[in-house]
This record gives sequence, structure tokens and C-alpha cells, in this order.
Amino acid sequence: MTAWFTERDLRAAAGDTSFARGREYVAAVGDVQPTALGVSACVRGGDSYRVWLGRDGERLVGECECPFGADGNFCKHCVAVGLVLLDEGAPGSAEPDLASYLRTLDHAELVELLLAQAERDTTLYRRLTLRAVGTTGAPQVAVLRRRVEDALRVRGRLDRQATTDYVRRAGDVLDTVTELVESGHPAEARPLARSAVEGVTAAMPLMDEVTGAVVTVCRRAFSLYARVCTAARPNPAKLAAWIFRTRMEGPGWPALELAEFAEALGRVGLEEYRALVDRARQEADPERALVVRAMREQLAALDGDLDGHVDILAEDVPDPKAFLAITALLREAGQLAGAIRWAERGLEETGDPRLADTLIRSYVDAGRPEQALAVRQAALRDAPTRLTYANLRSTAEATGAWPAAREAALDLLHAAAESGDASELVGALLDEGEVTEAWRVAEKHGCADRAWLEVAREHGATNPAEVVAGYRRIVENCLRRTGREAYREIGLLLEELRDLSARCGAEAEFDALLADIRDRYRRRSSLLGELHRRGL
Repeated sequence: MTAWFTERDLRAAAGDTSFARGREYVAAVGDVQPTALGVSACVRGGDSYRVWLGRDGERLVGECECPFGADGNFCKHCVAVGLVLLDEGAPGSAEPDLASYLRTLDHAELVELLLAQAERDTTLYRRLTLRAVGTTGAPQVAVLRRRVEDALRVRGRLDRQATTDYVRRAGDVLDTVTELVESGHPAEARPLARSAVEGVTAAMPLMDEVTGAVVTVCRRAFSLYARVCTAARPNPAKLAAWIFRTRMEGPGWPALELAEFAEALGRVGLEEYRALVDRARQEADPERALVVRAMREQLAALDGDLDGHVDILAEDVPDPKAFLAITALLREAGQLAGAIRWAERGLEETGDPRLADTLIRSYVDAGRPEQALAVRQAALRDAPTRLTYANLRSTAEATGAWPAAREAALDLLHAAAESGDASELVGALLDEGEVTEAWRVAEKHGCADRAWLEVAREHGATNPAEVVAGYRRIVENCLRRTGREAYREIGLLLEELRDLSARCGAEAEFDALLADIRDRYRRRSSLLGELHRRGL
């Protein structure tokens, strides 16, 4: 079995991170089998996952049952299978032309072939039966509804594998209902689409993990039912009651989008829905308060009632999330002045840095760069850190106030270094490429081990002898800790120290240190194992 793609294609599909991780799983690939448009395989590890690689035109595509793959990503397991195929031969295609062969068969042979496979393949059987009762002649709604309910009924908890299988079944159901709509039968499709929504939303609380694929199929079910209702026009009051009940009793996420049902509801349906929401608000059930408020927000958005929408969001003030939601809403509506007022109030009342970011963007968008810079300068005065300095620089550069604002900003960091730890100043200088000055500050004032290592790695590239003593000190500090992460850090530091020592002629001192560590910590088998693994 040879690959139809190159390593470059594989890397492009996966991205560098997944591609690198996929190399570690090549030995775990097994049971590679050809399919009509690619291959399927099993990748075994802590868990086993089924993988499919195939073609979408000229594009390499892949599917995997792992959580990352279930969200639609080309994962490390797909990469591993691809690397196995590439190892078996050069790009090409030695597979028979299956499509051409099937076209040579007569109708009876094709029917016999499909029926024989459907006897063993539950997925194929389900797809064929759904199509048989849904798209041949007049739709058999009662039969189809039983098929839909059978496909989506859940018995007991669903683990990850069962959830993946469930998503496939739900997708098949939605495909069938979509075909029914597109063939001109929206009225017949409506009860089926509703059953699909109710089946999926009822199953979600029974899933061990609601993956992105589950959310996607649920959203698709909502949207399909809205489309069907728009075409079939059910009783608007009954539809409003169903939407209300689904919101109140459903999983909560993903949210049913009221705007998708607006045309089907019409004025009568929307008024009924509004009355139901108002009644629920008056009942003030604390367990459903968030759901009711979300429904009120959707109504306000649908009405175009910006002030009313803001009032609803403001019920949670002074929660920073409320201020953020209000400013985002006002910015999206082009109400910069209002967004600025709410962001200013929120920053004053909560001090949340996310509100500072929003306020600064709003100031800049409103042509008020001096005020944007003043917010950053105040934040730096309150907390002279590497981050607040970087934020100030970013805003100053965007508003044309850099480098004029640099000297005063650095003075604040220098003052903080004089009175204590210089780590923040060291980091800020490194961010600007000022390695020599950062090293001088670190040596003069002292700083935390991590900050010292960051500058030492840069400074040591040209001055290894000057950083060796500091490395030895930090290794000793790390040896006070135990555990896998500590031992990995010690191993990495010793590797770096070995290279630095070799570059400045201090190999003997390094060997003596390593021998001393092995002797002092001879009872720490995990530490010694880590050193051995690194060749130390």
C-alpha cells in the first residue's frame, strides 16, 4: 500500500506541532487497511483510536476518534498513519480504480454487493435504511421517525468512543432530513428534525465529554429545524412554547439561536415567546436565572433594543464580565462613546486588565491616543512589571509616542529594581534585545532564578565563563526539590552547564560537580535515571 501524498502534504495538513508529535506514534500504528478513498488504521497507546486518511480532491484529509481529532483537527495520530504509508513506498497509487470497476457491474450485482456488506456493517445498514424510507417516492414519515428515534436513543452513559459513534449516527440522521427538505418535503421533514433536536439534546447530559463534534452536530440540528420551520410554517404559538421549553430544559450549550427561528415565529410567535420569558423572569427560579437572562438578551438583540440589551447585561455589574460584555456590545454597535464610559467605569470599579485593553482600543479608535497612553502609564506606575512595560510600549508605538515615553517608563522599572528584585527590569530589557544591559542589571541587583537563567542563556552564548557559577547555584537550588518535573529541570540545566563548561575549559569542574551530585543523591533513583537518560 503506497502513499498518494508527500511528507510536505502531511506537514501542511497537520501543522508543525502535530507533525512533530506524530513521529512519536509511528510504532503504535497497526491494522492498516485500504478503503475506497484512502486507508483506515488503529493507533494504540494509553487509548486506542481509529484513524482514516483519504482524499478530498487533491487535498489530504484525515479523521480520528481522539478528542482533538473529533473536533475536526488533523491530529498526531493521523500524522503517524501517514508516516507509516510514506515509509512503505514513494508517492503514487497502486490501488485498483474502484470507481471504474463498480461502473462495470450491472444493477443486480451492485444491489447484491451492497446488501451483503450491509449485513455486517451497521453504519452502512443505517444509512441505507434511512435513505430507503426517506428519499424513495413519498416519504414514509412514521417509519422514518422510528428510525430517527432508534438511531438517537441512548441507553446509559456514553464514554468517548460511544459519543463518537453517536455523533456519526446523528450526522446520518441530519443528512437524511436535509435530503428530504431539499427534495421538496419540508412538512414531512419537520417532525423528524424536531425529533433529531430532542434526541441530541437529551443525549448530551449522558456523555462523559461533550466534544466539539457534539456541539457542532447539536448546532446543526437546531439550524436544520429552524430551516424546516421557516419552510413548513408550523403553529407559531406552539413553536414558541417548544423553543422556550428546549431552552429551559436543554443542555444550555450550545444555545439555540432565536434569530434563526424569527421568520417562522412571526409576530404572533415572538409575542408568545416574550410572554413566556417574562413569566419565567417573574417566577425568579434561581436555578434557571441565567437561562432566562440569556433568552431576554436574545429578544433584545432581535428587537434591536440596544439600551434594553445593555440594561440586561448591567444586572451583573460590578462583575468584570458584565462590563466586558457591555463594552463589546457597544463597540460592535459603533457606540464608541458609550463603550468608553462603561470601560472607564469598569476599570475604576474592578481594575480588571481586560477592561484596560478594551478601554485603550476604544480610546485609539475614537482618536484619543493621549488618554490611551495615560491608562498604560498609570498601570505601569501601579505595578512596574515586564508585562505592564510591554503593554505601554505596544500602545505607545501604535500611537506614535515611542521612544519618547521609554525613558520615564524604564525609570519606574529601575526604581523598583533598586528597592528589591530586578526580575521585571531584566525581562523588559531582554524583550528589547538589550542583553548586555539586562546582564549588568541582573548581576548588580540580583533577580529570581528564572529571570537570571533567561538572561544567562543569552549572555552565555558569548561569555560562557561568566555564567557557569550562576548555573551551579541554580542547580543546587533545584536539588532541594523532588519529583519528575524537578528532575527534568535539573537534567536540562546540567546539559546546558556541561556545554558551557566545555566552551570555557571547565570540564574538570563540571565532572566533579556531577560526581558529587550522583554521590549525594544516590538514593534518588528517579533523579539518577533522568541523568542517565541524558547521558550525564
